[in-house]
Amino acid sequence: MADPAGAGGGGGLGEGGGVKRLLERLDRFWFEPARLTDLAIVRIVVVAMELLLLLSPYLADTVGACVGCSLPYQRWLVTLSGDQYRPLPTMQVLMLPLGRHARPELMFLEAVWLAAVVGGVGALIGRYTRLSLFALAAGSTLLTAHAYSYGERHHPEALLTIMLWTLVLVPSGARLSLDALLFRVRLARATGRFHQRPPEPELSPHARWPLRLMQVMLSLAYFSAGYSKLMNGGLAWLNGYTLAHYIAGDAIVRGSAFGVWLARHMALLRLMSVGALVIELGFWVVLFWPRLVWLGVVAGAGLHVGIYVLQRAPFPQFIALYVVFIDELRRYSPFRRRAAKPAPVWTVVYDGLCPLCIRTMTVLDALDWRHRLAFVDLERDWGRAAALAPGLSAGAARHAMHVVAPDGTVYRGYAAFRRLASVLPLLWPLAPLMALPLADRVGSAVYDGVARNRGRIPCRAETCAV
Repeated sequence: MADPAGAGGGGGLGEGGGVKRLLERLDRFWFEPARLTDLAIVRIVVVAMELLLLLSPYLADTVGACVGCSLPYQRWLVTLSGDQYRPLPTMQVLMLPLGRHARPELMFLEAVWLAAVVGGVGALIGRYTRLSLFALAAGSTLLTAHAYSYGERHHPEALLTIMLWTLVLVPSGARLSLDALLFRVRLARATGRFHQRPPEPELSPHARWPLRLMQVMLSLAYFSAGYSKLMNGGLAWLNGYTLAHYIAGDAIVRGSAFGVWLARHMALLRLMSVGALVIELGFWVVLFWPRLVWLGVVAGAGLHVGIYVLQRAPFPQFIALYVVFIDELRRYSPFRRRAAKPAPVWTVVYDGLCPLCIRTMTVLDALDWRHRLAFVDLERDWGRAAALAPGLSAGAARHAMHVVAPDGTVYRGYAAFRRLASVLPLLWPLAPLMALPLADRVGSAVYDGVARNRGRIPCRAETCAV
């Protein structure tokens, strides 16, 4: 006879194995290593969106996006009667140093707005990234909470604010930032050597969970909107008349002629009602079937664009937050070229015993997002440099930087920098200026003057003679 305890023990092991597999899948979902560059791109897009709302009174007041971040709106709020001020719990916590129910004065709000803007600029360029993100997130939170302490509340800015706070907790400035560039420059200065970036993107388990969190929250926001429609209106919400009521009312108040016209066409409105409900209730599918992410993002963006066209009520934060799907959008892109040929490489020959040259190579490498540049230290690998440019002497190479084009053409000094300006996208704005009639003569003179007066390290351990 089989041992019941043994059978139960086997079942327990099976259940334990199932729990283990579930935990492993959850761990992969939340903490699978992701690209630090993707996290940096999310930082740039989210911060740029928040800065745009802070600095643009038209968007903030007319469009209704992050109305609390608008300085003109804050100035208007302080003119209201004190009886209308009912601080939200968030506002009470933020105002604790001044008194939980204290009402902020205009000078205080202006200082908070200015701190948020300064923090936003710092976070955008990646200087003191974590501190700058904190200033932006805290300032935006206080301004929005203050605006919603007078009875009128909205929801689009909540997700954007949460995303800002999560970016404070992760290394979002590890790439595409001044902090990262200055760290590499300091490392090059300390070691006396240029360290080129690896060709493969650097991954981190800390770069995945902020993106996943916002993906889940976006899905929940959409689902709650669709669920609310069904709970409050039932299937009658799909008859077209409900949508006509909302579209016509907003279109008349906000001046959308197209919305007024569409409000009279019930057949189209019924189709739109069904489409909106399907998008809102089904957006979560992209979490489990990422191959559908392009369909979900395009459908969601179309929904928000349609709302703006018809009702002049946009949700730019939602569209900006689609950047959290960057990894899935890249992986399952229908426009991805499967067998793309490697891009031609431009080789930079530099003096590895020149501190200025080492720092310059570090900056060029940081700007080389597409990995179009290769670097040859003439002091460590003169044989390779001579093979790439047969007519180049070691003395000439030490005097000026040389760039070897993919076709073998060699450019020297200022001409080399001018060619690199056409290769690196971030330097494209300089290319027309460097092509002006007198730019070549002036640029060459300045370059040669700097080259003659720059310092050099006498030698390194592997180059010094015993």
